[in-house]
Amino acid sequence: MNVGTKIPAVPLDAALAYAALGIKVFRVRRNKAPYANCPRCDKQSSIYIKHRPEECRCGVATCHGFWAATTNPELIHRWWTEEPDANVGAPCKLNGWAVLDVDPRNGGHTSLCALEQRVGVLPGTTMQITGGDGLHMLYLSPGFDLPGEPFPGIDFKHNGYILLAPSVHSSGYRYQWAGSGAFRKPDVAWPEALLPRKERRPPPAPRPATRNPFPSAPTKGRPGGGKMWSVEDLVQHVMDGREGNRNSTFFFAACRAHELAGQNLISLSEAESALLHAASAIGLTDSEARNSFDSAATRPGDRAWAA
Repeated sequence: MNVGTKIPAVPLDAALAYAALGIKVFRVRRNKAPYANCPRCDKQSSIYIKHRPEECRCGVATCHGFWAATTNPELIHRWWTEEPDANVGAPCKLNGWAVLDVDPRNGGHTSLCALEQRVGVLPGTTMQITGGDGLHMLYLSPGFDLPGEPFPGIDFKHNGYILLAPSVHSSGYRYQWAGSGAFRKPDVAWPEALLPRKERRPPPAPRPATRNPFPSAPTKGRPGGGKMWSVEDLVQHVMDGREGNRNSTFFFAACRAHELAGQNLISLSEAESALLHAASAIGLTDSEARNSFDSAATRPGDRAWAA
């Protein structure tokens, strides 16, 4: 089981910890801008020399922003000794990542709910709560470019970079890894449903229709009436929970999941994975969500409720 790595609160120590995990990092200013280019690499300079950033030979280690990202501990130590309060940045593509960036100020949470209603619950993966109360969902790079801002408040970051905990947002709040606060290297592929249409795998060829000699078994219904919940419905219920009652909303969904799984109407493992993912997205810690989900298993079934 990957329990993750606890990231130190001091930027220098954090940058070194990421580098030790093989993650390339670089310094970023508090306004999210990389450190300035040197004159020969600045396109606005009179002595600019045209060249590709990754082929730069000017000797100034931060002249090309995230192209300067490194795992070299000596260089990292020098950078953050010069600028102790600099934020920690990480290029997405250069680290093999593609990041779904949710910005609540521009309707990102609403767009994420609508997106999951359309394509299904996104695969659980490493997630970071941004200092602006947004969300980073880190996946493995699909190997080709992605559209930048496909939905209001949602950005697919692939060619750019993100800040890593414990960086400080302009609001004054710090970035932090979801759940226990430990960092886990992403190991989940970018969701195929979010790939450009031309890059998606073709659907499997339909099987020839065969006649079933046996009559269909009656569809199982919900004892006692009420709404028949799907896993997607339960996730949406958690995501729609209001501030102040998120725990009770999640517990309700967990109880329904155990009850429906007991009737063989849904997969309990699928529901658990999806609900824990949703809990993390609304700010519940991993331990809070798991304890609540496990507690729901011992709660007596309530056959009288109806949605």
